[in-house]
Parts: sequence; structure tokens; C-alpha cells
Amino acid sequence: MLAACERPAPQGDPEALALLDRARAHHGSALLDDATVRFAFRGTPFVAERDGGRFRYSRTLTDERGRVIEEVVDNDGAHRFVDGVEAPLTADGAAALTTGVNSVVYFALLPAPLADPAVRARLLTPDRVGGEDYDRVEVTFAQNGGGADYQDRYVYWLRQSDGQIGHYAYTYEVTPGDTARAATGTRFRVPIRTWREGGVVFQDWRNLSADSLGALRAFGDAYDAGRTFEVSTVVLDSVRVER
Repeated sequence: MLAACERPAPQGDPEALALLDRARAHHGSALLDDATVRFAFRGTPFVAERDGGRFRYSRTLTDERGRVIEEVVDNDGAHRFVDGVEAPLTADGAAALTTGVNSVVYFALLPAPLADPAVRARLLTPDRVGGEDYDRVEVTFAQNGGGADYQDRYVYWLRQSDGQIGHYAYTYEVTPGDTARAATGTRFRVPIRTWREGGVVFQDWRNLSADSLGALRAFGDAYDAGRTFEVSTVVLDSVRVER
């Protein structure tokens, strides 16, 4: 993340980029450029600190020996602190830590991360889900700056009335050899709760999947037809925005 005056912009269809801008404006994403967001996810405390070109994302755990483990991703890479003392990380350990912390913070702060210069946006046809009209934008990522999961794809259903994220679908890397029904490699999220905290819109989600789904964009029809099933819920607790 670079300072706003220096950071390159996302690339793609002008109409798609304009819709993402509108979504970020509705969600209050600009307020996160110089803020600290604290929240808990599945019992684990997270802190996302953003200050212009600097960022620090962390989660705090307690291991089986009662030691406090802080896992951090910042501009300089991945770090693991045990009772306040930095511990060495292997390359695989650093990659796993980065994915574990970044993925939770990414989803929690959406759509703010869609301003990243690695974003590639493409306009899709509008859709109607649950009786409401949505614009749709497909987001992919450039390899340079797109992180370890740069090959993932997202489709965002943006409410036509105000630009709020109504739903989104995404691909993810399936664990090799995992044949479980839930491990389809795609997910579709349906909001459980939407609220504002410190001027920023946050959302909790039902995390759904579907069998034999041909494309992410087909999730809206699958959901309306009752062909999706719930895999999990994504709920943020104790959210605070500090400036």
C-alpha cells in the first residue's frame, strides 16, 4: 500500500471501476486509509492498522503452553512474536501466516481492498437476486502485487440503489486430495447483518456453495433456485474503528 498520491490505480473497464468506486464510497472505505480496526473473528482478536502507505495486520493467539503468540503482516513481511520476542519463520511458515492473517482482514474490510493496484475489474451483465437488482463486477488480480492467491476470481453483486455489496462469489485453492462435498473451490456469500461502525459499513455473511456450478456468475440463479447449501458463517465481533 502506497500513499494515495503515489499509488497506481486498479485497471479494467471504466464502468466496472466506477461501480467499485461507488461501492467504496457507500461503505465509507476512505475512512480506513488512516485508521485502526479492531475485531474478533471466531474468537481470535485481529487488528488492522493503516496509515497512508504503512499497514500492520495482526492476530493474537495463545498456544498450548499459555504463551501469547502475535502473528503480524506488515510492509516488511511476516513476523511471529512469542511473548513479545520475535521468533524465526520458515518460508512455508511465513506464507501460511500471511495467508491466514491477510484473508481474514481482506474480507473484513471489503470493499476497501478493491482499490489495490493489482485489481483487474471487468463489467458483467446486471442480475436480479432475491427480487433485488444488482450490477455485477468481476475482479481478478495481476500476478505482480496480487499476492499468493492472485489466481483467485471474485464476482461482486452491487446493489443498484446505492452501490452496497449485496452478495459476492469467489474461487479459492482447494487442498490437494480433499474430496469433501464442501470443498468445491467456490463460495457465495449472503449477508446476515449490515451495520455502520465509525462511519464504515461492515457485514456478516452466510458462506454458501453449490454442486456442479459452471461459473461464479451463475450463483445468483442457483441461490434463488434453492441449489446452494451453507458451509459456514462469517461473523465479526467487537468491531471498533479508531482514528
